[in-house]
Amino acid sequence: MANHHTSRAGRVVVGCAAALLAITTAAACSGGHDKPRPKRAEVDSPAPAGSAETDADDATEDAEDDLPPPGVDYWAGKADLAVFLCQTSDPKTGGCADGPVTDTQREATLAALRALPQVQHVYFEDRQQAWKLFRAQSANTLLGDTITAAQLPESFRVKLKDRGTLPIVVSAMEGHPGVASTMTHAPTAPGAATPPRSGTALPLTQERARRAVPTADDVGPEWSADTLTDTGPKPASEPYSGSSGNAGCDRALAGAPTGRITITLGAQRMFQDRNGLRLTATVQVYEGDSAALQLAKTRALLAGCADLPLPMQGTTVRFHTLPAPTLGDETLGMRLVLDHNGPKTVDSIMVRMGPNIAAVTVSGDPILPSTTLEQLARRAAEHLHAAVSD
Repeated sequence: MANHHTSRAGRVVVGCAAALLAITTAAACSGGHDKPRPKRAEVDSPAPAGSAETDADDATEDAEDDLPPPGVDYWAGKADLAVFLCQTSDPKTGGCADGPVTDTQREATLAALRALPQVQHVYFEDRQQAWKLFRAQSANTLLGDTITAAQLPESFRVKLKDRGTLPIVVSAMEGHPGVASTMTHAPTAPGAATPPRSGTALPLTQERARRAVPTADDVGPEWSADTLTDTGPKPASEPYSGSSGNAGCDRALAGAPTGRITITLGAQRMFQDRNGLRLTATVQVYEGDSAALQLAKTRALLAGCADLPLPMQGTTVRFHTLPAPTLGDETLGMRLVLDHNGPKTVDSIMVRMGPNIAAVTVSGDPILPSTTLEQLARRAAEHLHAAVSD
């Protein structure tokens, strides 16, 4: 099989694709943060929504440990729904058609919430309060140091009489003037952020990881293959960190599970067809539960930051969810559109079995049909299953 040399543009695309197999945000210094105590304004008190200073939960009033650990939602168990008010960065559509929320809209939203028979309490959280909670929740990420209070939205946190009525309240707030979006809080407060569990499959050895990488016979005669190479232990790459300028994206990134992600070993083979398409087949073995954490972080990125131009490796990238078959413990499909001397598309499907992830990633123009990429992912999954089952 012939070896192929990649152009600089190709190296950037392939390099970005490889980095995205290790989605994470680099940890910031764990020390140096004070422990501010945000006051959540309870607007079911006589004071106006913007000035009330009654704590949302008397049981935690003025407690130093009231702030959540990194990655944990303070409002889980205290409120059922967040109603985010419009700010400058929100698109001028729906409830934000007139721009940032006005005082009149804020008071009207409060009145509308209070009038709903399903609502038990409403708490107002201003930008400064939101920022203090955000800093606590993001203490282990660069986001904690880059987001300012001005970038975070005001919100109403709503406690319901019956959580089963959530759809009614959400529907009532959709498109309400001054309301940008809603978000559901977990029904119970977690004691700490718990990464997803990796499953029962054992980690592959280096030799088994090599055997799990698809071959030229798997991809077909129209592809020529490079040499199979080992990839050594390494921390996960950092494709994106900092503020996106979009509140929903930053909330999604900050709310993703936290924890260290480490790749202990891996192997990969690259292929190229006569049209210049490049295909990378990789198998990577992760430490502990970090393979599951890897995909959880990636899902948060895809869910909250879809189609936003995010900076990465000297260019910008837009992320999209890609349909993927159900394989292994979990499967995730992702499309990237990079702005590097014109738009370039990178499609990838990742299959996880325990702490092992097999991925097929293709870049070029025209991109592979989705059915072809899914077929390649199935072959990769078959190889991975055989390797972990031996």
